[in-house]
Amino acid sequence: DFGELIYREIDYVAEAANAQRFNELYSGVTDVFVPKVYSELTTSKVLTMEWVDGFRLTDTDNLVAYNLDRKKLVDTLVQCSLQQILQNGFFHADPHGGNLLACEDGRLCYLDFGMMSYAAAEQRNGFLLAVVHIVNRDWGELARLYVKLGFIPEGTDLRPIELALEDALPDVLSASVNELNFKNVVSKLGDIMYTYPFSLPPFYIAIIRCLGVLEGLAIQVDPSSRIVSKAYPYIASRVLTDPQDELQEAFRRLAFTSDGHIRWSRLEGLLEEAKDTQGYDVTLALDLLSDYLISDDGEQVLNDLADQIVEGADGLGAETVTYVLDASRALLTNDDAGVARALRSLQSILERSTSSDEEGRSDIESVAAEIRNSLTESLPEPTPSMQRFWRIALLLGARGSRTDPSKFVPLVRKLSQEPRVQRTVSEVTARLGERALSRTLRSVFRLPPPEFESEGSSKTVVSGE
Repeated sequence: DFGELIYREIDYVAEAANAQRFNELYSGVTDVFVPKVYSELTTSKVLTMEWVDGFRLTDTDNLVAYNLDRKKLVDTLVQCSLQQILQNGFFHADPHGGNLLACEDGRLCYLDFGMMSYAAAEQRNGFLLAVVHIVNRDWGELARLYVKLGFIPEGTDLRPIELALEDALPDVLSASVNELNFKNVVSKLGDIMYTYPFSLPPFYIAIIRCLGVLEGLAIQVDPSSRIVSKAYPYIASRVLTDPQDELQEAFRRLAFTSDGHIRWSRLEGLLEEAKDTQGYDVTLALDLLSDYLISDDGEQVLNDLADQIVEGADGLGAETVTYVLDASRALLTNDDAGVARALRSLQSILERSTSSDEEGRSDIESVAAEIRNSLTESLPEPTPSMQRFWRIALLLGARGSRTDPSKFVPLVRKLSQEPRVQRTVSEVTARLGERALSRTLRSVFRLPPPEFESEGSSKTVVSGE
């Protein structure tokens, strides 16, 4: 394979074809430039391309002279490379500093298309699943995935490999995402692959080499850069919005426990990372999530959502309860106009958010504060779980999704017609009504605040107002 790749690299007709295909796939990526190939002036020994003025990404003097943002250049490089490897499969396998130029207008120019590689959909999705299994510390599934991808022969005893993965990787993965070094992860995996009967296919070697070269160059340009940190928003966006079975499996493994409960902090992290990714549409994520909710496997998720809605609305006060009850009635009666009004009301608050408020709070914190203040002048302090649920709700309707509220109406209509969802909404309405009545009666008679027990959880004391 290596010999074939070398000989193919010195065939300039093949390189010209690679450059043209690369241009077709990636010239539309923001801030990426691909030089034009002059096919009529190209032979197997002569390649004629458009002249490009630019300089290397490590040329600090020119970067400063033209006021170019080195972090933006690195981000463009990483995001385009991830799209090549994980979305289309046709990727530049040799993205070192000599094959890239920073143009004077800030665009990133790719050069030298002799060494290209390709990964089929099953292979690139398998690579993504491997990342998910490592994040989840699911060594058994990771070993079985390696068998499926052809890395390990069928019939191999996987238990020793699972133990080796468990022993080798936790020290590497104990670092935060921002500190995680791709080279360290590859080094740990490499030790295991040399010890046990692994046979690595060319596509995997090409991907690992490409990502290793990328991180090395990225660190040269921006010492704080980490390929894993830069890659995570793209990966989050893909697992949230891509309907392919393998990627939906990856999402379920990340966002849900094995018994179907929601990993709220993980789900919040995915939504937070994905929200500013180019091309991300939150309605696609919600549509796929709704498909899971109305499936046989989504029963526990619906129960978790019902608990969070009841606890959150009841804890925040009477006005929130009224809002949720009105929204529930609109959902149950298929009132599209009512749903649209509720969505526009919520988004009108969200659209007033800025990157930070006068007190220096983040988007989510400042918007949450504004919503709380708009509901009532004096609210009890929300519990941590309520705050988390509220942040997730904000992320699902945040400005970064660039979404018209009316786009949510067909999704709401789909859910409202599902018997399982109708039953859950009815239960939420009934539970909120019971809590509101109980709190009112106990307040009238000056009794202690009521205790409520959530479905499958411990009792909750709701303070009186």
